[in-house]
Amino acid sequence: MKVADVIGKLIEIHKVYQADSGFDDTDRVTADARPLADLKGFESDFIPEVVRRVARELGAPLPKGTRVKNIYVERGRKLTIREIARKLVEKYAPKECQV
Repeated sequence: MKVADVIGKLIEIHKVYQADSGFDDTDRVTADARPLADLKGFESDFIPEVVRRVARELGAPLPKGTRVKNIYVERGRKLTIREIARKLVEKYAPKECQV
């Protein structure tokens, strides 16, 4: 699982969330967007589902019972999709997939 692939998948998934929530601002979903600050309607409750979906769709599903933490925030700062992707790979990608 490469960080660039995770960034692409996060952008794709967040665009779907925006569209499904009725927000017509999918063009705002970029690698530098901060989902918890910049994207209307996205809430921290969605994070575990998004992380699991990214891992599954990139061929490295999380083991059953894995507790997903809030990787969208660090020391009180809301992170960009690019930063979230790095954290996702560090925390949840199998070691052999961390490239």
